[in-house]
Amino acid sequence: MKTTENHDRMKRRNTAVHVSMPLLGCLLGFLTSPMFTADLVADELPGILRLNNGDYVQGQFSPSELNADDAAPVVNWQHAGFATPFEFPFSTLASATFPSPTDITATKGKFAFELLNGDRLFGNIVEVGDPLIVTLGEDEPSELPLAMVRQIFRWDDSRAVVFQGPGSRDDWESNGQIESWTDSKGTLETSATMATLYRDLKLPQVARVELDISWEGKPNFVIAVGVDPRSAENTWADAFHIEVWDEDIVAVWEDGSLAGVQSIAKLKELGNRLQVTLKIDQTNRHVMIESMRGETLTQYTLPIKKPRVALTGIYFRNIDGVLRIRSLQVLHATGLNPKSSDRAKTVENSEGPGFDTAVQLVNGDAFQGRWKAIQDDQWLFEDGEEERSVSSDEILVMDFRRAIPKGDLEPQSTTIDYLQIRTFDGMRLSGRLQRIDEQAMHVIAEATQSQISIPISSIDTIDFQSSQTAVPSLRGQMRLELEGTRLHGRLLDTEPDNQPTPLRFGPTEIAASTMLPSLQGKLILRPTIETTKSATELRIERLAKIREAAQQKKGLRVVQNQVIAVQPAAKAGVWNVFNKAFNPAAIQKAVSGKPIYLKTGEVIPGKVIAIDEREVTFESSMTKKTKLPREQIRALHLNGGNANSVIDEQERERLLTVPRNRKNSPPTHLLIARNGDMMRCRLVSLTEETAEVESRLETISIPRNVISQIIWLKPPVEVEDENNADVDDEPEVLATDQATDESAGLTVQGKMHDGNRLSLVPESVINQTLIGENFFLGPIRLPLANCEELYLGVRNDFELADDPHAIWQLVNAPEPIIGDSGGGDDSMAGTRSPLVGNPAPDFKLKTLDGEPFRIADQTGRTLVLDFWATWCGPCMQAMPVIEEAVAEFDPEQVRLVAVNLQESAEDIRNTLDRIGVSPEVVLDIDGVAAGRYQANAIPQTVVIDAEGTVTRVFVGGGSKLGEQLADAIRETLGEPAKQN
Repeated sequence: MKTTENHDRMKRRNTAVHVSMPLLGCLLGFLTSPMFTADLVADELPGILRLNNGDYVQGQFSPSELNADDAAPVVNWQHAGFATPFEFPFSTLASATFPSPTDITATKGKFAFELLNGDRLFGNIVEVGDPLIVTLGEDEPSELPLAMVRQIFRWDDSRAVVFQGPGSRDDWESNGQIESWTDSKGTLETSATMATLYRDLKLPQVARVELDISWEGKPNFVIAVGVDPRSAENTWADAFHIEVWDEDIVAVWEDGSLAGVQSIAKLKELGNRLQVTLKIDQTNRHVMIESMRGETLTQYTLPIKKPRVALTGIYFRNIDGVLRIRSLQVLHATGLNPKSSDRAKTVENSEGPGFDTAVQLVNGDAFQGRWKAIQDDQWLFEDGEEERSVSSDEILVMDFRRAIPKGDLEPQSTTIDYLQIRTFDGMRLSGRLQRIDEQAMHVIAEATQSQISIPISSIDTIDFQSSQTAVPSLRGQMRLELEGTRLHGRLLDTEPDNQPTPLRFGPTEIAASTMLPSLQGKLILRPTIETTKSATELRIERLAKIREAAQQKKGLRVVQNQVIAVQPAAKAGVWNVFNKAFNPAAIQKAVSGKPIYLKTGEVIPGKVIAIDEREVTFESSMTKKTKLPREQIRALHLNGGNANSVIDEQERERLLTVPRNRKNSPPTHLLIARNGDMMRCRLVSLTEETAEVESRLETISIPRNVISQIIWLKPPVEVEDENNADVDDEPEVLATDQATDESAGLTVQGKMHDGNRLSLVPESVINQTLIGENFFLGPIRLPLANCEELYLGVRNDFELADDPHAIWQLVNAPEPIIGDSGGGDDSMAGTRSPLVGNPAPDFKLKTLDGEPFRIADQTGRTLVLDFWATWCGPCMQAMPVIEEAVAEFDPEQVRLVAVNLQESAEDIRNTLDRIGVSPEVVLDIDGVAAGRYQANAIPQTVVIDAEGTVTRVFVGGGSKLGEQLADAIRETLGEPAKQN
């Protein structure tokens, strides 16, 4: 595979060019006229400001005044969750992006002017010369420096654009589900794996494709330009395409045995957005990729022998993650690689004033010549020894061919902070930031050196380029994670009177702002910093720096490759208090005690003293409170043992299923013994010696020292149990209402290193300790050194992904109904159930005599299960029939087991005695077995072969049931059918 290095990027031209004041006036009118802003009012959605260190912040610009002339500019950015804006130094900023408005009105103008710095303006040409005399919008003629112009192409108020999109999702096609793409305010988006999208864009042979895409997380996608729209999936690999290779966005083009691969950019340089212009000549297999500032990112040509056919479609494939197509525009372009002999001939035979150009006409013709003048809407060119007159309506694209002096391609340093603004209608303008107010961003244009105002509502993207780029450090910082925001910094100490909350967060090396009570997210106190370097590389670099420091500073010396450092005492201050608090040697000893889980999400260490009908009495070093309402408890840990052992799934299902006869009084607690045994019950009381519980209407006393955990079971969703003292829906709602009241402040929950959690509404932050009050526990002190993360805003136990008790939700056993009579002449009887042909679901029950019974132990002979209940009349009629059918067979080969649904042993024995049958009965007390066999209608008779596979399922009784069941058993045993 052929691979080449990136081409050097074109330098930015910083030479100031004089422009007459009429140009300034027309630009100001053009940018602030009602035509420009009427349909560009941005939706009430925040933008994203990205920093050079990879952080990003959701929000909007806030009025920003420049500092003194000798100070770097500062950009104020307001996040909705903070009381005041963050003041970001210009040098720390990478870009800002804003959501698209619903409607975009195209800028007026017959032609678009592409400048060497990547800017784009719109208007018409009046006179050829240097400067060009142009009109922008409908204003008077003005001057545009020719030295800044590199291309002019037809615009016609955007009508000359081949394609402008992406447009509606319904106008695209997909090889999968088109519904996997969403259409949101002009942006197509998908999070589906391997989602595809393609469309016929009518790409010209030589095309200019302006592409703007973004993503979330690490991107993985393919974008192919020049596919057959009738067979996009089969032609994209041979088309020019953009892919993600590890940490690079690359351009790939293959043609038979030839292949070209070039890196476009590093992912870390892009943030989460790729904005490029592709100038692509499919016929000659040549491509040039430029940034939106006109910098050449890469270009190459495949050395093919014969021209290829140009195809007209584009194809997107999202392999993983979230991909958004923000903007897609197709224009005509001139030839990308003119022959040097043609250029030499043109220059050699040209005389007098003029400008060397490559011209492409609307009808597809192209030529190179010297642009001489404009007369009566005719553009005059000198083409070799001939003159050529072309109507302005025939001009499609015109490229200026300039000889670039040697050294101009070398990057040069700049001492000026620049930005480039791109608006939603396609205009691009570079300049120096002057100020930002509530309505507009004011800049000194790079091309004109004049002040221009850009309405903030019209801004799509801003790229910042500082003379001295700063990358704020991530190491040793906390990380704030909010919706649309990731920001490293510090939580500062504050006094109790700080308003509206005592929580002040300062991004790295930036003044702090106060969090508002409405803020929601989390603060990771000691985040892991991602790095692409190996641990060995980092160690070598660190050692080299320390050695260098040892040679330059006192107090350091190297002893056998180790550096011994003696440092002076740290100065007082917030940062040193932070470092001291997180010094491993200074971290407080873990608080002792067993965890007490609250329904509000807290987990506090402590010792449970007693429990009565109303309260739990406990001791904890984290709170002075000693009593809590028992309805606020989620779980208690009392002693050691197998409390954290793996729970058998079948046993857990049984424990969580509420039988029909207990729906009005479901169990409320689960007791887990130290040896792993479990028992569901209702906890009455707990003392230092015993626990008193109610189980199946009996009161039982259990020694406390055998109990490992007590878990409060969540009641079935359908049940509204007014008599159950431990049903806690109302108190829990009250607790949530209290927490969501903004007047109560910003709720913070700390997740500690030992797994405990504690919530409070902070009143101050002193020595990196949160001091405040918990709604149930009273005054709280929460040292940050004991915490891994802080959850900001209201949370409950359903939001905690690692809540160990979320699985203990009771469910009601299904109510069985009486099945149809069945038993007809249907030849398919017993074969329609989805259970047929599949392994028989396992269950563990006890027989009427208390012996264990398990399906998995019955292999080796045919098993017949009869699901029934004493209240079911058809069951009573079917039971003798079933017993008679099974009696035809050898009991060593066929076993009948009657599975009773959720009834007492006494009721079962009385019923069997009354009807005069005596089958073997197992007790499905909780309805779990019936649920696994889908026995929603009874009687249900199931036949299982010797290998444990279901062969027949009969639902209902009827006159033919005995005969059909006997035939099914014979077929299962491999015996011939009985002859009538």
